[in-house]
Amino acid sequence: MAIKASEVARRIGVKTGTLGKWRRQGKGPKGWYALSATVVVYPETEVQKFLREQQEALERREQAAASPLRLEEPKR
Repeated sequence: MAIKASEVARRIGVKTGTLGKWRRQGKGPKGWYALSATVVVYPETEVQKFLREQQEALERREQAAASPLRLEEPKR
């Protein structure tokens, strides 16, 4: 199933212009295609994959921030 860019933007929490910028930069959900000059759609599976990857990255950053710092012993 394909989802219009406006719905993808809403799900991700960005503006449609940001999605357009990401497409030009090769970022964001993959597999998009243009139905016309003004309508772009994304495969549902790719949007879900992108959101899952973003959530996993956030969790990794949170874990890293919560980990105690390891201080090295001074070299003698």
